[in-house]
Amino acid sequence: MINSQDLTYFMQIAKEGHLSKAAQTLGVTQPTLSHSLKKIENELGLELFIRSKKGVKLTAPGEKLYQHGHEFLLHWNQLFEQLHNEVNVVQGLIKLGCHTAVAKYTLPNFIPKLTKNYPKLKIQLFHDLSRNITAKVIADEIDIGIVVNPIEHNELVIKPLLIDQVTLWKPKNCLNEKLLMLDPDLIQSQYILNKMKGFKSKYGQTLESSSLEVIALLLESGAGHAILPEKVIMSLKSKNIVKVNEAPKFNDRICLIYKHEFRKLKRGEVFINTLVATI
Repeated sequence: MINSQDLTYFMQIAKEGHLSKAAQTLGVTQPTLSHSLKKIENELGLELFIRSKKGVKLTAPGEKLYQHGHEFLLHWNQLFEQLHNEVNVVQGLIKLGCHTAVAKYTLPNFIPKLTKNYPKLKIQLFHDLSRNITAKVIADEIDIGIVVNPIEHNELVIKPLLIDQVTLWKPKNCLNEKLLMLDPDLIQSQYILNKMKGFKSKYGQTLESSSLEVIALLLESGAGHAILPEKVIMSLKSKNIVKVNEAPKFNDRICLIYKHEFRKLKRGEVFINTLVATI
């Protein structure tokens, strides 16, 4: 198959009008040029030069190829540079996924530093449940995710970041001891509810929300008790909230997930290293 080097050789031969002069300019042997030229002509099924003792002269097809060769090589070199920049330069788009509750206590630790140090980097955030973020990384819809309790997958690199604990919390100035606030769709909530036994009879009301941040704010306001991760509670920086004694606990693994290919990009390597170093 004809490649950019073959075309470069052809262009120099056409310019010099002589194989030996072109070989000297290019710093290669004359047989190398002859082999490359023969390869192009064989693949095209056309004669590109008329040979004589004085040198070579372009045929009509050769003239056509020479006219468009410069433009082709220019585009090829630009593409070549862009492809290498994808691997070697910290620039371009990174699609990051994480639950909004996880984002609250992780992103402020590294995003400001990353965006300041690498102004050519663009970050796009996607917020969803961890299982959905994981599925999107596997499907190449996003590049990387900060997720809770990821399931092993042969295409994923899973890098543990920290351990969190989900349990039952109450405000010191609780206005309604009968109210339990939770996200019922979370596995952690379901686990704790199943383990609560004697605690269940204590609560006569429930308030359900898909937003852990909203539940946390209601907890802080004294509305009732809540099932929440400890990291979410810590992000409130409130001294008014305490754990419920002897309540069930669920340990979460907060992990970074991505595919091997992402780490091979310079932007991927820098992103991962910055994140891991600051969390």
